[in-house]
Amino acid sequence: MNIDISQYQQLLTISKELLIQSDIDHVLTISMDRLIEISGAERGIIILFDQAGDSLFQTARQLEKKDIENPEFEISRTIIEQVRSSEEPLYLPNAMEHPSMKKSNSVGELRLLSVICLPLIYQKVLFGVIYLDNRTIEGAFRADTFTFVQSFADFISLAAHHALVRKQLENRQILLEEELRTRYDFDAIVCHSPQMIQVLQTVSQVADTDIPVLVEGESGTGKELIARALHYNSKRRQMPMITVNCAAFPDDLLESEFFGHEKGAFTGAFKSRKGKFEQADGGTIFLDEIDEMSPALQVKLLRVIQWGEFTPLGSDEIQKCDARIVAACKTPLNILVESGKFREDLYYRLHVFCIKVPPLRERKQDIILLAEHFLKDAAIQMQKELPKLNALAKQILQHYSFPGNVRELENIVRRAVILCKGKTIKPEHLPDEIKSGFTFEQDDASQFPTFKHAKQKVVDEFERQYLLRVLHESNGVIARAAQLAGMHTKNFHQKLKKHNIRATKTASN
Repeated sequence: MNIDISQYQQLLTISKELLIQSDIDHVLTISMDRLIEISGAERGIIILFDQAGDSLFQTARQLEKKDIENPEFEISRTIIEQVRSSEEPLYLPNAMEHPSMKKSNSVGELRLLSVICLPLIYQKVLFGVIYLDNRTIEGAFRADTFTFVQSFADFISLAAHHALVRKQLENRQILLEEELRTRYDFDAIVCHSPQMIQVLQTVSQVADTDIPVLVEGESGTGKELIARALHYNSKRRQMPMITVNCAAFPDDLLESEFFGHEKGAFTGAFKSRKGKFEQADGGTIFLDEIDEMSPALQVKLLRVIQWGEFTPLGSDEIQKCDARIVAACKTPLNILVESGKFREDLYYRLHVFCIKVPPLRERKQDIILLAEHFLKDAAIQMQKELPKLNALAKQILQHYSFPGNVRELENIVRRAVILCKGKTIKPEHLPDEIKSGFTFEQDDASQFPTFKHAKQKVVDEFERQYLLRVLHESNGVIARAAQLAGMHTKNFHQKLKKHNIRATKTASN
């Protein structure tokens, strides 16, 4: 393609204007305007296609509103389809007289004279077309204009493709952010117990503030889940959340992990590296197992919390950091403060707001709810049919104390899904250690005792407690106790024998 110097300069100017655009709508609008200016076209349209070949984006200029909404009636689909299928440009000084167009209804009905149609190709893949026409002037597009428009189309292809990729990345980011917000939304956290409902209410109250939060709880209770709920329900949710496990690094490496280092700061520091606090700037930093942090690092952490500044290893330059602090611990920090293992001033900086996550054994109402949630996740990941827990397996899970808390329950459920070959998870699919303390009283698969049996147990317990009460009131004198109970002494003796109650021992107690 040969273009003169003036056209080259014009092309360079337009291309610079185009390539700085990142929004696909702006790219197409600018491109269309410039194409019409340089070609003298009466009207034009750019259409981009998705992978299925359907129209993804389109921009039309110098058309009435109804034409933009219904472009298939106003441009020649015959011409566009020919360029799409051939991936070759089409230049028609008089479309109605061209042999290949004489049978085209759209060309005749629209009385098209001058037409240029070009493919938009990136890395040998067609993803759009440019269409320009003039219905009033035959030969409106000169040969050199066609050559110039072809050159411009190459830049449009590049700019449009980059803008499309950016749009796809932005859409993907929006979906991921929405997925994260949904995953850590309060409604998505699986719980039913009053204890966890209270925890979530507390999280909702403090999430949108910037104050430090301390999350206390045993291993496996879900402290990181609470930390993420704090972040993704806060005003900082668009910024990163950075997690550091304070127990995973020795002191010298943890300091570098926190604050970064300059090249040559220590043996093996071959290049500068940003620390976690710098990475978390504007967002949230989650300090897990902060109860394992050494006193020396506690001093440096205190400086960051107090003044919002730190110094990378090997540097004299003070850096500022605006990161919300969320810390978690297994051992309550006040106990470590009393034993001298944790700085009192740092404790009070972190303990502005404390959230205590209860162990699973204290919220048994959540066990089956969580188990069924983990069942669904495991079945999806393993591409298996969703099995159900039978009644006895549920009883075993509810009876177990779960020293490993929610994490242990998840692992038990995943193991059961692997072992289960049918549609039902039974006791044989559960580990022996969680069945060891469980008494299998029933041979059938019924989940609960009969109503009659349950009622009798309640009556018996009430009766026993009542006998103990009247004996206490009568100082162990059976005749007086029987009288208080409105019973014959003989019947009272029989009740005491039934419940294995000794009057004298009860009276002394």
